[in-house]
Amino acid sequence: MDMEEMDLLELWKIIVKRKREIIVLFLLAVVIAGLVSKFMEPVYEASTTLILKSSKASSLAALDPLGTLVGGSSTNVTLQNYIYVLKSRTMLKHTLKEMGWETLTNNDLKEISEGLTVQQLPGTEILEIKYQSTDKDFAVQFVNSLSKVFIESTRDENRADLRTARLFLTDQIEIVEAQLKESEEKLKAFRESERVLQPMEDSKILLQQYGQWDNMLSEVKIAKIEAEQRLNQVQEKLLEQDEIIISSTSIQNNPLVQTYQQHLADLEVSLSGAKERYTSRHPEVLSLQAEIDEIRSKLTNEVQRVIGIETKTLNPIHSELYSQLISIQVELVALDAREQAITSLREQLDQKYTDIPAKELELVRLMRDVEVHENIYLMLLTQNEEIRINEEMHSGNLQMVDMAVIPETPIKPRVKLNIAIAGVLGLFIGFGLAFLLEFLDNTIKTKEQAEAVLGLPVIGQIPMFETSKTDKNSSLSSRSLRM
Repeated sequence: MDMEEMDLLELWKIIVKRKREIIVLFLLAVVIAGLVSKFMEPVYEASTTLILKSSKASSLAALDPLGTLVGGSSTNVTLQNYIYVLKSRTMLKHTLKEMGWETLTNNDLKEISEGLTVQQLPGTEILEIKYQSTDKDFAVQFVNSLSKVFIESTRDENRADLRTARLFLTDQIEIVEAQLKESEEKLKAFRESERVLQPMEDSKILLQQYGQWDNMLSEVKIAKIEAEQRLNQVQEKLLEQDEIIISSTSIQNNPLVQTYQQHLADLEVSLSGAKERYTSRHPEVLSLQAEIDEIRSKLTNEVQRVIGIETKTLNPIHSELYSQLISIQVELVALDAREQAITSLREQLDQKYTDIPAKELELVRLMRDVEVHENIYLMLLTQNEEIRINEEMHSGNLQMVDMAVIPETPIKPRVKLNIAIAGVLGLFIGFGLAFLLEFLDNTIKTKEQAEAVLGLPVIGQIPMFETSKTDKNSSLSSRSLRM
């Protein structure tokens, strides 16, 4: 039959003609889907939620090394990192061992990973952890254990970073303490040998001026110690990510960076002198400050360019560490420039008081050294204690919102949905089979088909009569009589 010339009425006639086959296929598909769904093993889903707590608002947060690695990053990047870690093989192994699994195979991990889903709820800072299993008790135990293990691991990692910072400061405290004792011994020996206890009035003024610059220098040194410690941590984490570490010497030795650094040091000296003569709103002070900001901006771009040459690949964690590395490098270069400026001003102070006797000048210098080391020592002690307290109080930045509970009903199989889908598929197959059978049927049924096939007109048509039962019997009896 030519299917290309069929209209909607003929299609409907085909469907009515083949309705038996269509109905049979529909019912068969529905029955099979219902039986398969009934005998399928039910699958249950357990879910729990974790929330990313806000960054600590206290002053201790500034001393938290993890705050520079997580708190300062965008929330989406942090949550994406957490999603990756939650689905990692290492986290799954740790969780299953906590649940009592002694031996684990790759197939076990693959099966667990296929049933695990971790996603961020849109518009929130909440992670939803779901696991599907035929054992509903295991599903609940697994998601709760995974959440607990992950929260504990992030908290331990945070404390490990704080512990590293505290140990670094402890080493620095020992160094500064030794320097302080040495400077005190020198001052004591000088007083005993020269029989001088206190400086003269002019020397006291000099000592006060030295003290101001030395306090500023001490603050710069403390800031450099903190920046170097943060730089070491970022470099270590970069090394863990892609086995590439950025060398700070390559930046310090860059000619353009050195030029900017020297220019920045000169401007710092000029700014310090201008602030002594004018107020902070004076045009000359504002002009120098604007020029310093411009040099720092150029310095940032150059440092970023130098680091960019050495960096090969980036991943979500690396991108955040990369930006922090640039910031810390610029901070260190700026601190070096500030240190040079303060040192230069101190040298100018030495030349200003050349008329002071050498004995007095030496006494002032020794007293100044003691005061500088003492200030640095006290600052380091204070920060070390603050980090120790923060380490003890650190509870991590994740909190469980809801624990998983045993599900009452399975999520699979969905019997009604399966039956509906099977019914629709059965109808489509039935319609397709009906049209296929009609297409394969090449018998002639109408005079129009005969004229189209033979190319001749129809002369006559024998009608089809329906005979009754009595006519058939009479016909048979007459045939028997004739015989």
